[in-house]
Amino acid sequence: MLSHSLLVNTGNILSLSEARLKASQNSTDELIETLKIVLNDERSKGNDTTIINGKRDTSLQDVDRKDLKVTVKVFISSPDVDSLKEALDQALEALCTGTIESLVIAYKSAEGPEDILSSLKKIWSVVEEYVKADKLSSVGLSDINTNTFIELFQWADVKPNIVQINLATCCVVPPVLQEFTKENDIQLLTHSDPSQILPQDVLEKIFGSTAYLHWLIRYQIHLKCRGILSSKGYLLRINKSNVKP
Repeated sequence: MLSHSLLVNTGNILSLSEARLKASQNSTDELIETLKIVLNDERSKGNDTTIINGKRDTSLQDVDRKDLKVTVKVFISSPDVDSLKEALDQALEALCTGTIESLVIAYKSAEGPEDILSSLKKIWSVVEEYVKADKLSSVGLSDINTNTFIELFQWADVKPNIVQINLATCCVVPPVLQEFTKENDIQLLTHSDPSQILPQDVLEKIFGSTAYLHWLIRYQIHLKCRGILSSKGYLLRINKSNVKP
């Protein structure tokens, strides 16, 4: 029986031979396969939270931190600032680092444009707090409407310098966005993540019908000098309750 709250840290999935065999799969399939593997691992419980850890990654313990680049993508569907802070703090702790070089926020919501902008401002206030505390370096957003991104950029104290778009749903980069990013020295990146990296029906099949995803993080660690991906994994917070927040 799962506890009220569940924190899953997959560890370095590059060390899982089962996952490596399916290296070409998309992010959702990769995540599902990884969860099936690590859910059989040791669990520990404390403070009403069950913690599940995958295989511990020791491959980078002797590597100088300045030689590593940590990139993190946070998938959230709520503008709750405490949830985002928890996600970032868990990432910093799990990766044994005080700084994340690159952070991208993927915020999915059914809100209208004005409400989305208001929610993103709440989210971005947390990002700014962590940047000012030297815990984040480059920061940005994924799959955001062009006008909303420009409005947020103009409002923000700490300006986003990354924007990601999904070419699967946007075959051509909007000219206005392309021009704006060029004028403001913003990295315009593409990605292939599904619109929902862990759909609710899949989540319920794995964790039960009362499962609710608070946040999900995918991290990658590269060796700067060689550009080699050395570590990759997921962190996620699941709530088990009859009443979803």
